Amino acid sequence: MNDMILILDHSQEYGMEIARRLRAENIFAKIVPARTAAQKIRAMNPRGVILCGESAMETDEAITELGVPVLAIGRAAYTLLSRLGGANAGVAIEEKKALVSYGRSALFTGISDGERFFHAAQTLMLPADICETASAGGCSMAFEDTEKKLYGVQFDLERNDPEGSVILTNFVVDICGCQGIWTLEAALEQAEAVLAGSAARGGQALCAVSGGVDSALCALLAHRAFGERMTAVFVDTGLMREGEAQSVLRTMEELGVPTRYVDCSGEILTSLAHKRSMEEKRLVVMERLYEEMLRQGASFSGEKTLILGTNYSDYLESGSGAPKWRESGMTVVEPLMALFKDEIRAIGSMLGMSDELVGRKPFPALGLGARIVGEVTHERLQALRTAESIFREEIEQAGQERRLYKYFPVLIGRESPGEAMMVLRAVTLSGGQLMPARLPYDLVERTVAQILSEVPMISRVFYDQTPTGIGQESFS
Repeated sequence: MNDMILILDHSQEYGMEIARRLRAENIFAKIVPARTAAQKIRAMNPRGVILCGESAMETDEAITELGVPVLAIGRAAYTLLSRLGGANAGVAIEEKKALVSYGRSALFTGISDGERFFHAAQTLMLPADICETASAGGCSMAFEDTEKKLYGVQFDLERNDPEGSVILTNFVVDICGCQGIWTLEAALEQAEAVLAGSAARGGQALCAVSGGVDSALCALLAHRAFGERMTAVFVDTGLMREGEAQSVLRTMEELGVPTRYVDCSGEILTSLAHKRSMEEKRLVVMERLYEEMLRQGASFSGEKTLILGTNYSDYLESGSGAPKWRESGMTVVEPLMALFKDEIRAIGSMLGMSDELVGRKPFPALGLGARIVGEVTHERLQALRTAESIFREEIEQAGQERRLYKYFPVLIGRESPGEAMMVLRAVTLSGGQLMPARLPYDLVERTVAQILSEVPMISRVFYDQTPTGIGQESFS
């Protein structure tokens, strides 16, 4: 897809936020690492490049010679400025508002002078051939090389920032010439084309399903492409929430997707004995899931295709899942790998999936094991499962679930009666930050009282008020 914008920086949520905003305007945006070579960027043939990041970034020095417009936002503007022969010379404005005056620039068309809040703005030393296009407090806030279409803006574009949206639109549409042809329908057609190509090669297909909307949509599309040659596989790890295994099977039945149910709960719980760290527990579960999918694949002869529900956030965080399966003899297909979770949800709704499935909150592959500090035992699992069910029911009855990004309890302490604690966590998503939700006090009060009544192991219940970045979240 040549009518696209490349975003350099996949280590920060900021780049993902910009990509989402552009896609909402029907502009396809793809995120690549900041150090991607200019030659490789040129081969991708983007309409323009956006540099962004919340810390200093390294880029190819030839980034200014690509022949396409470049917009550097926030601290990335200092990187662009240094490539143009300029420099920044210390903080000029810090933790306060300042009046920003905009000059004549295609980047700021439709924007009037006004106040912005600055966490930290630097004094910029611009080369003679670089124009200042915005200023505040006597300091340059934006600059450009008009001839080469290189633009730097040292203030961040905030999440709820109409002027930021105008700046992005001016850049991608008026300066880069993007036409806004990317739609959910086009994304669905692309995913279907990938699966159709795989189906045309013949053989059997397996799709790993977990109960989430990603894998459910993959299974539905794969079934449409492969027909009776496709089988979904649901492995019950025993770490699901109350009634969730049955719900997964019911969902697959409603979608008309043939599904194999494999119960590995007993052996996984046995393997988790004495494993205390999250990484140890994660490896146990992931290895068992991997082994089971290999076993299921071996039950078919001939050409075999494994379909995974990797989404774009998964890919940016961990990469494609294909390399892990290289020796399995199965061809791996990830048809949704270019799509964010909210885009997958929208396509699911478009195809008639239930609101319950489409709105399912993020749930880790480690399941409830990710929400137990220390060893996972049957007793601790049951305690957490009961508490989770209580918390979820209170959230849903209060009509709070739609505004929350996710919510769950965490179990801490020993399993002896009265020697464990429960921490309730409910967050909203704001600009790459997970912010503690302000739940109604009576909701929290009822939840605490019911947990203490029904889970003898628990002696105290707390509500976590800690804001974190998505990548910094201790519990998934």
